[in-house]
Amino acid sequence: MRSALTCLTLLAIATLAGAQSPPPAPGATVPKDGCADCGVVRSVRPVVKKETSLPADQSKPSGLVATVPLGGGKVQVGSSTKFGREAETKVTTYEVIVRYDNGRYTAVTLDDPGEWKEGDKVRVDKGKLVAR
Repeated sequence: MRSALTCLTLLAIATLAGAQSPPPAPGATVPKDGCADCGVVRSVRPVVKKETSLPADQSKPSGLVATVPLGGGKVQVGSSTKFGREAETKVTTYEVIVRYDNGRYTAVTLDDPGEWKEGDKVRVDKGKLVAR
């Protein structure tokens, strides 16, 4: 049983060692300038995520909190560790899809879309876009 398991393990390692990167998409051409990280922006879209506030540490002492809204409204009273947990913030990031010159695609997430728009020629450098 051990010898069979050893043979399968060695076969798996040999297969993984010989694995190569996926072939380019059908009809793709190899870039003439040799820039493997160059491509064209295909789309820029905003991605909105809702984030809730982190729960307070229950081991720390808490106090009583009361809020009185200015201009009327309901008075709220509660524990300082539980009060305000329902508050949500929205965080917007931007997903930029780039089609490399060799036919591959990648998605780059940016905090600010800057001036990038569909059709811009770019180079992807360490997860950032650089004009070319």
